[in-house]
Amino acid sequence: MNILIVTDVYIPNANSSAVLLRDLASSFRKKNINVYVLALQESNTSMTNAEPETAENEVKILRVKNLKKKNVGMIRRGLSEVLLPYFLYRGYRKHLSKVNPDIIICYSPPITLERTVRRLKNKYNSKVYLVLRDVFPQCARDVGALKQEFIFKYFKRIERQLYRASDYIGVQSSSDLKSVQNNEGILKEKVQLLYNWIDFSPYQKKIERDFRSEFALENKIVCLYAGNIGKYQELSFLFELIKLNKNKEDVVFLIVGSGSEGKELRDTYSDYKNVVFKEFIDPKQYPDLVRQCDIGLINLNRSLTVQNIPGKLMGYWCSKLPVLASINPGNDLLGIMKEAGGGLCSITGELDQYNDNFNRLCTDKELRDEMGMSGYLYAKEHFAVDKARDKILKHFIEVENNV
Repeated sequence: MNILIVTDVYIPNANSSAVLLRDLASSFRKKNINVYVLALQESNTSMTNAEPETAENEVKILRVKNLKKKNVGMIRRGLSEVLLPYFLYRGYRKHLSKVNPDIIICYSPPITLERTVRRLKNKYNSKVYLVLRDVFPQCARDVGALKQEFIFKYFKRIERQLYRASDYIGVQSSSDLKSVQNNEGILKEKVQLLYNWIDFSPYQKKIERDFRSEFALENKIVCLYAGNIGKYQELSFLFELIKLNKNKEDVVFLIVGSGSEGKELRDTYSDYKNVVFKEFIDPKQYPDLVRQCDIGLINLNRSLTVQNIPGKLMGYWCSKLPVLASINPGNDLLGIMKEAGGGLCSITGELDQYNDNFNRLCTDKELRDEMGMSGYLYAKEHFAVDKARDKILKHFIEVENNV
């Protein structure tokens, strides 16, 4: 059997989505399934595609070059999104045309992958499983990143086409399940709940890199934010909390990542002694970093009306870190946090409650340990990568247990 994963990001990109897909690909290989990855490689110059490379666990990866789409203007980014599906399809036809994918795993966003997936499905008579993580374009409209009505309608049309081209759709929350099922023309039976997943094994190995010494964090309670720094995260609210607690000498906020809002935050708070900024690190070293911290931070824009359960939650709970979360109203993450007992959660904008939760975790190590262990046990039960793999495969083949 051949499985093709179509995505815009993959390892060594440090994005949490890239790590998710690497773990899923490795899990498929444990079933002796041939795995191919069709991914984006940003470029400003040549559009010539490289030959497929062989990654860990014999996963074959074809990286297709495209126009740069991050940290560029809206017109340039829009152009890259429009061109992406054509470059991906052309790259596949040129380098992997002899590979007939039985199953195509499409990871969205971006929804423009629909054109690539639909053409490959029609040519090879493949089945498509859509892993849907952000309900775009609604999420972009919520945070003010997409204001033009005609562009919104254009992406809504592509969104509907993507849903219809998919044989099955896996969403990350109960609310998303209902929302997608209510789309006109979508069979409710093909939409299912598929939580994010993670491979626990890298978080159980011996720590090799001493980040505490390297970043001068010894004897500190380290609050880690790791991920994208953009409009969806509204980290400006996190920094309201940081300003309230800037005189706490035993606490430090470690911000690891970059994004559209990153430079402004760095410039504004570069002189704060309780903040340490770092760029993305090698994903292979990320488990070492997380396990040396004390509290995991999750932040979401208060204006979001759609579900968003960040992938970083998996890494925090794998590392037995309690989570301090500030999220949009109505997010299913609030219920998941309560059920798991893995941290404290409040609504973005409610600074008093956010600060109270922060101080509870900082002043009570026993509470941190208890919540960290509760989150770990919940993740073991619900978020193991092999469970996600089998939930996908059961639609296409008979899945054996304990493999």
